[in-house]
Amino acid sequence: MAVTPETIEQYFEQYGWSYQRADENTFRTGFRGNVSSFVIYIRLTKNWVYFTIVPFVVAPKEAECKRKLYQHLLRLNYEINLAKFGVDSDGDIVLAVELPREKLDYNEFSDALGALSYYADETYLEALNLAQNPGAVSHFEEADDLDWGE
Repeated sequence: MAVTPETIEQYFEQYGWSYQRADENTFRTGFRGNVSSFVIYIRLTKNWVYFTIVPFVVAPKEAECKRKLYQHLLRLNYEINLAKFGVDSDGDIVLAVELPREKLDYNEFSDALGALSYYADETYLEALNLAQNPGAVSHFEEADDLDWGE
């Protein structure tokens, strides 16, 4: 059986976070992390439940920032679990978790919010710096540049 909006409300109560209903199938919540505050949207569609932070980082204005940020986020997508980074139609960076709506249980709901919270806090400052500063260097680039004695 597919999770209903009422079930999502029950999950929020159990999780202990406040929320607002934006419409019948969309919820808005958020949290204050160590580095910033983040707004999370949860949207139910026919087959999926989308948990998103959008915008996570506003679209880079400079081409070099965009290149470095996208390369950094692609490497993060390879390393992280459950969540993923994407780009919306405005070029803003999105952090998201997508789960099947069918049989979504509380543990999956909790894991989705936990993953978004963790990765948002862990990756935000570096992503923001890469988006705004063309001279910024990703920790991946720093690791690639290490002299391993070869």
